[in-house]
Amino acid sequence: MPFGCVPVRGWCCAALLAVGLMCVPEARAWEAVTGGLPDQAVVAVDKSRQRFFLMEKGKSRSYPCTTGKARGDKQVRGDLKTPEGVYFVVRKRTERLDFQEYGGEAYILDYPNPVDRLRGKTGSGIWVHSRGRAITPFESRGCVVLNLKDIAEVGPELKRGTPVLIGERVEIVPRKATVREVEERTRGWRKAWRRGEAGDGYIAPGRAASIRKIERREKRARATFGPVRVLEGPGYVVSWFAQRTALPGGGAETGVRRLYWEKQEDGEYRIVGMAWDD
Repeated sequence: MPFGCVPVRGWCCAALLAVGLMCVPEARAWEAVTGGLPDQAVVAVDKSRQRFFLMEKGKSRSYPCTTGKARGDKQVRGDLKTPEGVYFVVRKRTERLDFQEYGGEAYILDYPNPVDRLRGKTGSGIWVHSRGRAITPFESRGCVVLNLKDIAEVGPELKRGTPVLIGERVEIVPRKATVREVEERTRGWRKAWRRGEAGDGYIAPGRAASIRKIERREKRARATFGPVRVLEGPGYVVSWFAQRTALPGGGAETGVRRLYWEKQEDGEYRIVGMAWDD
């Protein structure tokens, strides 16, 4: 079947990203849920077929792309591989870009994410960008690269916080129970956190001290939360939500909190990493 635009049956679906990861005990296919995100775009990058999918408003658009010269998941700086996992757009960059190499705009991703760092992955500077010439397959140093006309079309949707799923292969599959489980675990952690409890039942052994350093110090009772969103990555699951905290004397602090979950020996998903994007 030709690999063009893939129809999306509403938002109760998922993009199946088949990955081979050295750092995951059993390298196998993994499902990254794109359902439940009708209010923001989701990107999925199929490395094996060199396709870039933009899924939004229940529809999917497909574009050719190019990824790293070396195949497989990025492990170390300079290995010329494109990382595989769940990432988010950090910001748009237009300043001081060599046009032939990067085109006129680039979208910086948050590689390495907290799980990547736990797994010892190194490197940085993974972007979605274009070129001043036509792209050819597997020619980047690790970035995801589009043609100029295509990035001009998708760029407006690559806002800060847009999820970008990168895997060896992308398909459409049903929503998994794992996602529902982590959604509920996230809500449980929020309730405990808001009450001022330690929430150790939700945090992986040995990670509590590190998590505490990242947690915000605001008056937790004043915090309100947005809907929980979840995507599954290779051996981990990431959930995130908007958070607004009223400040003493007026005003508010707003941002997005991301929780990174791994299944523990007892079968429960617990938090191994956290990020705050204000």
